[in-house]
Amino acid sequence: MEAAEKKVPVGEYTVNYASAGSGDAVVLLHGSEPNESWRVWEPLLSLADSRKVIAPDLLGFGKSTRPEETPDHRAQAQMLRDLLDKLGIRKSAVIGGGWGGQVALEFALEWPESVDSLVLVASSYDKEQLPRLQKLRKPTLVIFAEDDMVTQLKAGYLLRDAIGTSRLEVLSTVAKDPRYDFRMSHRLQKFRAPQVLQLTRTFLAKPEAMISEPPEMENELKGKALRKEDEKDGPIWRP
Repeated sequence: MEAAEKKVPVGEYTVNYASAGSGDAVVLLHGSEPNESWRVWEPLLSLADSRKVIAPDLLGFGKSTRPEETPDHRAQAQMLRDLLDKLGIRKSAVIGGGWGGQVALEFALEWPESVDSLVLVASSYDKEQLPRLQKLRKPTLVIFAEDDMVTQLKAGYLLRDAIGTSRLEVLSTVAKDPRYDFRMSHRLQKFRAPQVLQLTRTFLAKPEAMISEPPEMENELKGKALRKEDEKDGPIWRP
């Protein structure tokens, strides 16, 4: 699938982005490694077979404006908001890899009405975000590899536990594969593209079907179900 690149003014910056396909939007956010750009997502561009894919170069990367200091995840989220407004995209799924996942989380926290669902691929996060994620009721797929010392799989479990409406998928080890640069082992979108693509396709088709409510919500939902039964059948005597 070929993607077309375009540059647009967004506030004081110029943002380069690639787009392909049509239909419901899905935004791809790359990480923060040197020389990273939207092109790290090329193995997943076949998502454009059924969706409109938008993949920007974050500020400080690729062909977008490169300020003296790279804007933090909050400023990147604001840029994404402004970019999608300019493109007329009101709601989308958001996929973030590495630091791009942190940007995706901030975007969803600040503008939840603009997000259908989230996919976090070996995602980083800011400590300040964790307590806020308890209120993020968006279906979320969290994908990590088994490389505990490299991709910090612990972060995957923390994200899963912080986001009640989430599912964690752990893929096989990347760093021990001698074909790949050790520093880049978290780039599952490149090194485990077929598995990431399959999981993402399944999830985006029916996000709610892949996640479950946390235990406290399960009890609440059971209580609601019992009350509905009572209302339907009349009072039920219980000793």
